[in-house]
Amino acid sequence: MKPLDIVVIGGGIAGLWTLAVLRSGGFNAVLVEQHALGSGQTLASQGIIHGGTKYALTGKLTGSSEAVRAMPQRWKQHLAGELIPDLSSCAVNTEHQWMWDAGSVSSRISSFFASRVMSSRVQALPADQRPEFLKDRNIYQLQEPVLDIKSVVSTFAKQYTRYLFRAGAVQLHEQDDHVLIDLAGGEYAQPLIARCAVFCAGAGNEVIQSQRMQRRALHMVIVKGGLPELWGHVIEANANPRLTITSHKDSSGEIIWYIGGQLAEDGTSDSANELINHSKQELKDTFASIDWDSKQWSTLLIDRAEGWQQGNKRPDEPVIKIA
Repeated sequence: MKPLDIVVIGGGIAGLWTLAVLRSGGFNAVLVEQHALGSGQTLASQGIIHGGTKYALTGKLTGSSEAVRAMPQRWKQHLAGELIPDLSSCAVNTEHQWMWDAGSVSSRISSFFASRVMSSRVQALPADQRPEFLKDRNIYQLQEPVLDIKSVVSTFAKQYTRYLFRAGAVQLHEQDDHVLIDLAGGEYAQPLIARCAVFCAGAGNEVIQSQRMQRRALHMVIVKGGLPELWGHVIEANANPRLTITSHKDSSGEIIWYIGGQLAEDGTSDSANELINHSKQELKDTFASIDWDSKQWSTLLIDRAEGWQQGNKRPDEPVIKIA
């Protein structure tokens, strides 16, 4: 069998995107995934296309905020079918998000978003356009879309079906100037032979001893029960939003709020019940007109797996390591 150019290991958004770029560049590339496509961090994400604004809430632009500044516009080009990968069939939950103050730092945040450095990224929402449950808050519209992640994964799967392989386990063996990828227990009986392998497997990259990685945990909150659609951030003068809320639908079409932000960062040491009780109080403080005691609650622990950083800090940019 003629050797492949590249085998991509890991079928999350990073691996799928890498496969699309390689195929469009003329490389004979395939992708191998041990579980379902997007089954790790990708489907556990909130679908937000960040432009860095939420990383600048301390009042100054940071490396993180500037590194991803162009991402919303870049994604919009892909969503319009102007660039490869063509994501024009993906569902977009909303074209923009809202940011509103937590109630105690309103003047400082208003001044910050009115500054010249941020005015191109956010716009104040007029009082007559604010929803009833946020009438008393200063709301800013953020030009960053939120995508339906399942539809994004499905779009890649449909376009690149021929190049996707399922493996029960992946084992690599170096052989002269090639690598042998054994897909033990998968749907393809023969090992794949390639000139190189690219690992985009998140936590699965731990199997490569030469690649240093880190995990940063989140404890997300899920709540449903007669909720309105909402995509946005409860903000204060902190490096992270206090709450980040995105809306999704269950199989019956009922709205579910998926809640992250500083709440999920701080909740990693809490039990599910402790975090739910804390979340109820946070939401009561923010949305006083909604009856939170009647809702259904759950939580989800998820690891963000990334290239290693000193002090376990969030990487400003993608981490690429060559073994």
